Amino acid sequence: MGVIAPNGIGVDNFWDSLIHGRSAVRKITRFDASSYPCQVAAEVPDFDPTDYMDPKTARRLPRFAQFALASSRMAVEDSKLDLNSVDPYKVGVIIGTGSGGASYSEDQHAVFMAKGIKRISPFAAVMTCNHSAAGIICREFGLRGTNTTVSAACNSGLDAVHLAYDTLRLGDAEIMLAGAGEAPITPYIVSLLSASGILASNNGEAPTKALRPFDRDGHGIILGEGGALLVLEDLEHALKRRAKIYGEILGYASGNEPFDIFKINPTGETGSSVMRKALKNAHLEPQDINYINAHGNGERDYDVNETLSIKKTFGELAYRIPISSIKPITGQSFSATGVLQMVASLLVINLSTIPPTINHENPRPECDLDYVPNQPRRAEVSAVLMNAMGFGGSHTVAIVGKFGWE
Repeated sequence: MGVIAPNGIGVDNFWDSLIHGRSAVRKITRFDASSYPCQVAAEVPDFDPTDYMDPKTARRLPRFAQFALASSRMAVEDSKLDLNSVDPYKVGVIIGTGSGGASYSEDQHAVFMAKGIKRISPFAAVMTCNHSAAGIICREFGLRGTNTTVSAACNSGLDAVHLAYDTLRLGDAEIMLAGAGEAPITPYIVSLLSASGILASNNGEAPTKALRPFDRDGHGIILGEGGALLVLEDLEHALKRRAKIYGEILGYASGNEPFDIFKINPTGETGSSVMRKALKNAHLEPQDINYINAHGNGERDYDVNETLSIKKTFGELAYRIPISSIKPITGQSFSATGVLQMVASLLVINLSTIPPTINHENPRPECDLDYVPNQPRRAEVSAVLMNAMGFGGSHTVAIVGKFGWE
């Protein structure tokens, strides 16, 4: 696993921040946001792309692709794979992104408007392309297998992992690099989301308290950025080389509710149907789930929908399953969020500790489940369900489990 997150570069730093509840939300520094309704975000500090790639490559990549490539290098190193010794046609890459190279698009558009076409960078077409991350990872590692980009808003990361899983399951690859990269903290994107009303209105006086899932004082999302990548491997191939195995992908499902482009139907019916389908695909019963890593983005409709979905799926068991959201710590980094959730969930399984939902101080009446408020919790966990929810009513659910657990 490889992680470039606002709350920590590297898996160990990321995890230490999660279990100690240290939020990475700060005042925006990437541009002057003093006139914006929301002036805070979770930026990745102290990221130097040349620590992970040569300076020429770094100059020619947008920030989201730098995150994806850096986290892929970390993940491959963690896996101890020698990609030079495997069939390159049996190794593929699937990357999720929502905003892609939007930051570079904004910069180049400003150059075009001010100085005309002759001043546009010859690399702009690649740097603004959402597919640049998957392409550069394949080039850097010499891979010739599946090379795909998924763009499905906040669902993109989990969807990318599932497509990689399916590629392995169908026998089209032995190894897949799957994850996400995202860099949406730009003047225009923050303006768009502010205009839509989904960002928390925060003037920066208490940035770390800005995002409050399942809480009465929650009033919108806070943007994040970063990248995360997983090495997925065919079991026989992993066992043959005695790989370190963090866990297994057990089940997945997706669905959509045709309700509204921004809002979500508060009944929770679609979310519940997708959770039940994921459990069925995993050959699990509701009582097999020990922990839920929630979407929990601080938007009232989303938090209520997710809570009701869990209740409809698990019945009385819902009140006994620990649930937490990592977004008050990491921000909501669109596609990267789901992969960060999966990294966190696999660490929960391996380290027997559940990270808290920080800033959960004044629960919404409709949100009355066990959200592991403010303090981590020791627990033996063998199966984790993760939720991702996106604009337009899309739902993605993934389930991971302890290796060899039945």
